[in-house]
Amino acid sequence: MTEISTMEEKTRNFLRLHSLMSGVMGLVASLILLATEFPSHRELSILSLFAAAMYLTYFFFFKLICRTCYRHAGVILSQIGVGIVTCAVYFTGGIVSPFIFLYFALLLSEAMYGLENPVTLPASLAGYLLTVAVQFFGLLPNPAPWSEAVYRSPLGVALIAFLTSAYLAMTRGVTGRIIYSLRAKIESETVEKAGLLKKFSELNASAQIGSLAHRIAHDLRAPLSSISGYVQMELLNPRSGEARTALTDLNSTVDGMAEALSCITRFGKPSEGPAERIQVPEFFRQLLAIAAFSPNSRGVRFVKKYPEDLDAWVCASRSDMQQAYFNILKNAMEATQDNAAGRVIEVTVRRVDKEIEVCLADNGPGMPSEALKNIFRKSITTKKNGTGVGLVITRDILTRNDGYIEFRNRPEGGLEVVTRLPAS
Repeated sequence: MTEISTMEEKTRNFLRLHSLMSGVMGLVASLILLATEFPSHRELSILSLFAAAMYLTYFFFFKLICRTCYRHAGVILSQIGVGIVTCAVYFTGGIVSPFIFLYFALLLSEAMYGLENPVTLPASLAGYLLTVAVQFFGLLPNPAPWSEAVYRSPLGVALIAFLTSAYLAMTRGVTGRIIYSLRAKIESETVEKAGLLKKFSELNASAQIGSLAHRIAHDLRAPLSSISGYVQMELLNPRSGEARTALTDLNSTVDGMAEALSCITRFGKPSEGPAERIQVPEFFRQLLAIAAFSPNSRGVRFVKKYPEDLDAWVCASRSDMQQAYFNILKNAMEATQDNAAGRVIEVTVRRVDKEIEVCLADNGPGMPSEALKNIFRKSITTKKNGTGVGLVITRDILTRNDGYIEFRNRPEGGLEVVTRLPAS
């Protein structure tokens, strides 16, 4: 929409330039009329001078007018112009006046500058026909004796007046339709161009992320291998049932993260990981147990707002699910790290029609509204050292599993991330 606003700004600049040129031409015409013996030259000179003053005032105060009453000022200016043209037509022959063309010029200018003014055409017709009528019936003296021959023929007067009026109406209708259609086409093409640029920007962001993927995978494989080795060594030692279960879950998650490293290098491509039927409550039991081992989870209270036996299943790649939701949890933990009142992350799972909705909400500071609008564009991030890449990857992962993600601020404070996947 920015380019549409730019186009309107250019139109206004042309209108301002048009006002300057009309004012200068009015001054020149006034001087020429004063220096000649043209009939009614004094009256026409005064009219021309008044028109020049009006257009130059509009030019010099254009910015102020645009801020306050752009449309209304245009309407008023047009009606003053109609009055001046009507007077000029009266002094230069009425029905045969050469200045009748100025009525057409006013109508064309309004259409060209997009001034939707329904008053100018009726005012022009009324001014023209009134001038013809008062001169034909002798209600006012005729300053132009050369038109008297035409006025002696009632049929000729009626025919000329009818044709002129018809052409004025046709000019308004046809030119208005053509110019408005062209403006609408330009606006439509501008919107389409903006859409293409947006898609190009997103594709460009995906390409940049892809170039980072191999480095990310290279940097993370070594520490993950170390963690996997440590966990497997710990599993060899005697442990309680709960600790062994947690270690086993941790080992499975580390293996899944190692698999996700190969998936991340295929960002933007269809997932090659096998889809399986996953029970969402059980999945989050394991994921939250692993998240509790993270250094960022110290002091975080995870609240599960769903029954453990909830019948909620999805068919998706487990490694994709782990990568996407672990990234969301990581962001939530980082968002609450400065919350002195207590760090809380709520996980809600429920069925919505034929989908499973998962909502992860934190009590952090939330996000500015402008950032929410552009969260997946240009890698938006609110972190001091963030890149915004993680959010784009998370969206891509969920999308290729037929999922959906939405970010929104909570009324009570904090951010909630809502995702939906088809129920299985």
